[in-house]
Amino acid sequence: MTVKIVVACGGGIFTTTVVTDKIKDILRKERIKHQVTPAKITEIRNIQYADIIVVTGKTQEENKHGIPVMIGMPLFTGVGEEEFTKVFLQKVREVSR
Repeated sequence: MTVKIVVACGGGIFTTTVVTDKIKDILRKERIKHQVTPAKITEIRNIQYADIIVVTGKTQEENKHGIPVMIGMPLFTGVGEEEFTKVFLQKVREVSR
């Protein structure tokens, strides 16, 4: 199974690129097939084509289809990156069962 991840940001390209690259590295190291797609934070609510949504900024927005939304800023700042990675991989394994 290929895990579909959406990385959403407020419009800045740099933050999304850094977080996307780190997510790809994490999943490659774990040998998890994946597809990562960019989106805007304003699209989070209606996304249907993902298993997990990672946002690069703070948001109260939830996905109306029940897709988990995670705050991925630790991957950008490095603060809390280890804990985020642990929780992220746990979610990935849950959705790929």
